[in-house]
Amino acid sequence: MLFYLVVGIFGFVIGIFSGLFGFGGSSVSTPILRGILGVPAYLALASPFPMTLFSSFVSVHNYQKDKLVDWDMVAKLALTVIPGSIIGAYLTKYIPGAVLMYLTSAFLVYIAIEMIRKDGLNYKFNFSRTYVLPLGFLIGLVSGMLANGGGLLIVPLLILLGVDIKRAVATSMGVVFLAVTPSIVVHWWLGHINWWISLALILGVAPGSYIGSRLMVSVDKSGFKRWYGIFLGVMAVYLVFYEVFLG
Repeated sequence: MLFYLVVGIFGFVIGIFSGLFGFGGSSVSTPILRGILGVPAYLALASPFPMTLFSSFVSVHNYQKDKLVDWDMVAKLALTVIPGSIIGAYLTKYIPGAVLMYLTSAFLVYIAIEMIRKDGLNYKFNFSRTYVLPLGFLIGLVSGMLANGGGLLIVPLLILLGVDIKRAVATSMGVVFLAVTPSIVVHWWLGHINWWISLALILGVAPGSYIGSRLMVSVDKSGFKRWYGIFLGVMAVYLVFYEVFLG
């Protein structure tokens, strides 16, 4: 019980950051579960995944109130993101757990860089819509393999297509909500999900994300965001260290 209480507390903290910065936190949960709590690699990878389904549902519900979700784009991306995520999840059966932790670390570095950069996702050019479907498949492949929603990859893709940042975030959550369910089923089938860990994270994330969303309108996020990006970078390095020397 103490272990799951600690997991729930970590979930609460992750929820606050999720509410502040708009991402589900499954990738952030993995190094905490693996590197701090010593959870086996495959369980640390996929057990936070159901939390993404919960957080994306809440996000889509809230964004839909303001009609920010582009459902036509959601449907188009879902055509390739969903099969890509299923294949990516299934491929974890053949990939060693340590390799998946290294890939998660690389993804965390990407997140950290985007959070540390002053201009964030401020891309200056448009991207041909011809590549939406194949890129959607690649995003699905990565998200299924690393057991994350893929929103942090979908958002920059939509921005490159000229979509407004708020609509890009909202639309990405719509894609995530549709895509994560089949990936969760595959990871569950492979035995990669501890549902008690998933439940503890969700129970922590629920109040944390609410508090984070309320704080979003009243705090200066710029400096705090950079420090959090640095923290994620350190966690990525520590996860690699853990796998090499302690795992």
